Amino acid sequence: MTDTSTTLKDLILDRDDDLRDLLHVLLRRANLRQMWLLFIDEHGRLGDPLMPMDDYPEDPHEDVEVDDLGRVDQAHLLMHRSGMLLEATGNASVVLVWERVGPSTLDDDDRAWAGAMADAAVSLGVPLRAQFLLHNRGIRQLHADDWI
Repeated sequence: MTDTSTTLKDLILDRDDDLRDLLHVLLRRANLRQMWLLFIDEHGRLGDPLMPMDDYPEDPHEDVEVDDLGRVDQAHLLMHRSGMLLEATGNASVVLVWERVGPSTLDDDDRAWAGAMADAAVSLGVPLRAQFLLHNRGIRQLHADDWI
C-alpha cells in the first residue's frame, strides 16, 4: 500500500491475509452484533456493495417459511439471498464478517452461524470465499475446524 494513487478497492486480495488486513482497516473492531456481507469481484478485488445486517436471527437452524423457497432454515435463506445478490452484482464470491462485542475466542453463536453458513454455501453452490470474526480487539479468520 505504498502507492498513494491506489485505493483500497484497487487491491488484489488473492491471499486471505490480504483480505483480513483490508477488513481490519475498513471495520477496525466490533461495536455491536451484526453480520457484514461483502463481495469479491472476478479480479480478486473488493466489490460493491458492503452490507451490514444488524438484525439477523439468533438461531441459524430456525425454520422459516418464504414464498419462493418454502420452508428452510435461516442460514439457508440468508445464503440463498447472498447468492442472489452475488449474481445481481456480478461479483465472484461472498465474504461474511460476524461482528460482535467480546473476545476473539469463539462462542456457540459464532460456531453455529459460521458452520451453518458454510454448509448452506456448499449445498446452494454459492462461492463463499471466507468468514471472519470481528471482535473487541480486531479481526480473525474463521476456518472449518473452528466450527466442526
